[in-house]
Amino acid sequence: MLNFQRPLSFFLLLLLPAFVLLRRTGRLQAVSISLPLGNWNGFVPEKNLRVYFAHRISQYTLAAAFVFAVAALAEPVRQTSEAMYAGSGQALMFVIDTSPSMAAQDMGTQTRLEAAKQIIKSFAEKYEGDSLGLTALGSSAAVLIPPTIDRHTFLTRLEQLQVGEFGDGTAIGMGLASAVLHLTQYSAIPSHIILFTDGDNNTGEVHPRAAADIIKHKKIGFYIIGLGKSGYAPVKYIDPIQKKEISGTLNTVFNEAELQKIAGYGNGRYFSAQSPELLTDIFNRFIQKIPATPPSMTIRKYAYLDGLFLLIAMSCAVGAWLLRRIGMQAVS
Repeated sequence: MLNFQRPLSFFLLLLLPAFVLLRRTGRLQAVSISLPLGNWNGFVPEKNLRVYFAHRISQYTLAAAFVFAVAALAEPVRQTSEAMYAGSGQALMFVIDTSPSMAAQDMGTQTRLEAAKQIIKSFAEKYEGDSLGLTALGSSAAVLIPPTIDRHTFLTRLEQLQVGEFGDGTAIGMGLASAVLHLTQYSAIPSHIILFTDGDNNTGEVHPRAAADIIKHKKIGFYIIGLGKSGYAPVKYIDPIQKKEISGTLNTVFNEAELQKIAGYGNGRYFSAQSPELLTDIFNRFIQKIPATPPSMTIRKYAYLDGLFLLIAMSCAVGAWLLRRIGMQAVS
């Protein structure tokens, strides 16, 4: 937000229309010397358009220089507010399925993985004072980003996440177990696990029920968001392991009953997101149930811009002088 600490200085701008009025009425004239010259053999010089336009533009540029000079005198200040948080708030661990079926394009114009990424970015924006972590699963699972308040690191790795990065399986149990293992370090603050997936557990050394039981025992909030729906959907992605394009049509069978059971084992909740609109609705319901950590204080920062405005004024003045010089050269 731009403010001026000496706004009364803008009354000086009234000098600009007053100057124009005095010049047009002839009460204020430029210093000139009259020279009685006659036309040589009746020669009348033609009006030079280049000189005319250069002169006009220089006038407007000079007026702009005056305006910016007055604005600099008014001491412009840009004010920003920065929220400060006393602690780590709460920890949210996002677990994302990266199996090939997540490339199915049945979330509007987006794939399931793209839709998950977009809504997680909304979480990152809303939960500014909370720690966010990222876990990915496929045939295996790994914690990519432990809970952190470093939004740049979190969002950068989220954006880099690809379909097939962890193989072509769906190890839901492994993904949940990895997330729980890292969240146990945050037992002093409220913790939540949010799983984005579209399929059944079909690989991995940990059964989803066992991982869900640990989540329940650790009293960690547990939410499963099922992405997409059963049926045919176009699929197209670059396999990061084989380095080749995979495309075609995938017939996905969405087992919501199994995902509901896993959520129940962990004393959690299951949400079905068959469209981007439903996914947004789930996000809105979540932030109402689990409010973001409010800031402990707000710091106001001020950036003084009088030097910048003065530099612009000087640049305009120099520009006006150069335009007049160009016009003078046109006469010759």
